[in-house]
Amino acid sequence: MTTDATHAPLPDTPGDETRAALRHLATVVATVLVLCVPTYVVPALRPYRPYVPGAPVPVLRHFLEDTSSVSGAGPVGTQTDATPDAPTTPAAPAPQARTDAPVVIAPADLAGIEHHVVDPGDRGLAPFYDALARTARGDGHAVTRITYYGDSSIALDDITGTVRRRLQTRFGDAGHGFVLVAKDYLPYRHVDVEHISNGGFRVQEVTRASRADGRYGLGGNVLRGGGGARSRFAPDPEAPVGRSVSRFELWYSTGPRFGDVELSVEGGSPQVVSTRADVPGAGVAVVELTDGVHELTVRALGLVELYGVVLERPGPGVVLDSMGLVGARANRLLNFDAAHIEAQLQRRGTNLLVLGFGGNEASDRIDPARYEAEFEQVVRRMRGTRPELGCLVVSPLDQAEAVGGAVRTFRGLPAIVEAQRAVAARTGCAFFDVFGAMGGSGGMARWYRANPRLATGDFRHATKEGYEQVGTWIERALLEGFAHWLARTDGSR
Repeated sequence: MTTDATHAPLPDTPGDETRAALRHLATVVATVLVLCVPTYVVPALRPYRPYVPGAPVPVLRHFLEDTSSVSGAGPVGTQTDATPDAPTTPAAPAPQARTDAPVVIAPADLAGIEHHVVDPGDRGLAPFYDALARTARGDGHAVTRITYYGDSSIALDDITGTVRRRLQTRFGDAGHGFVLVAKDYLPYRHVDVEHISNGGFRVQEVTRASRADGRYGLGGNVLRGGGGARSRFAPDPEAPVGRSVSRFELWYSTGPRFGDVELSVEGGSPQVVSTRADVPGAGVAVVELTDGVHELTVRALGLVELYGVVLERPGPGVVLDSMGLVGARANRLLNFDAAHIEAQLQRRGTNLLVLGFGGNEASDRIDPARYEAEFEQVVRRMRGTRPELGCLVVSPLDQAEAVGGAVRTFRGLPAIVEAQRAVAARTGCAFFDVFGAMGGSGGMARWYRANPRLATGDFRHATKEGYEQVGTWIERALLEGFAHWLARTDGSR
């Protein structure tokens, strides 16, 4: 037997190659498992667990069709707008007796506040303060609702989650508020909520103008899914706030092409909601429960377009909806149909609209005058025609880049902040300057050198500790403004 001189013999047999590949695979799997362990033992890393009981098994979900079903309980009432995007008002629970005791913010609670909300005459925040006073007095089941839109600084809910926890600890816990039905590929989360999807939903984003009709729902993201697409929601029983829920709401799109969706709560029979309608519109299905630990499963039985799920509790208390839009410039909100987003915010009963953008624009070549005019359009589009809707503009964090070994603030960022300040004053919104609170230009570099580190190495985002600092600044500035409003008005509005 001879060997062909033009071909070298193989160095290993097929069996050797297989064993080597298996050893390599085992090493990779073991490494991944070791890296996952901290997410189960370190409380701060719980949101990053790759798997929790009841969720689809990672990887396998792509090969196995979901045919499971979860039983549920509780009456389900559907509320569908009679006309496309018609504004409606949430049904009010039976009122409790008002207490006439004055609302007091102790001076000690205001000690050390260095960064303030700018709001001459309380034009922007008076509606919010009025609602918060009713909540603090315990008027009926008064709930104060905040809807906060922003870019990637908001998407992981560290800033907004901090504000939510602090306000709820002081004024009452009325639940987690609005959560997207699923996140698909979005880097999105809502802290203190167990939120699991089987991967059957696909997102259409307002930031990408992926719909011609401009109807993206309250959260700016439509989750579209067919039969078998499923998500599950439950409050985290170990969270400092929001450990129980008494009402789930499913927000969805209606139209002639859409099918049914199944809602089920543990311990009872599933309820079916039809999302079909002759003309496009929006609907809300409500599940009322006894306040406690509950889990809602949402399952598409046909083609559906879903906006989000609301988790709430009886008031009095505060709710903060976090609407983070990764990669968004403020002008992307102009992709909303004006009547649709106004109706969504009115249906939600929002008392304070917060707009926190500008970080992504910092590296763009912008014309300050053009940016200011466009940002004013955004504020007016989102605020709509509701005089009872409070408004707060929050500036971006410092945004920087590494140049020749130095970390420098983007040249255009100060102009963006000043444009936002001017628009806020002109449109009757309050303004909070995060950029200034960080010390202005160079703030991100200082945060990166801080111990503990407050900025990440991309110099565009903060660490969890940094975002929590921003959230604390905002909450304390709002508390100070509320105290001053109470002193001027005696809380009588």
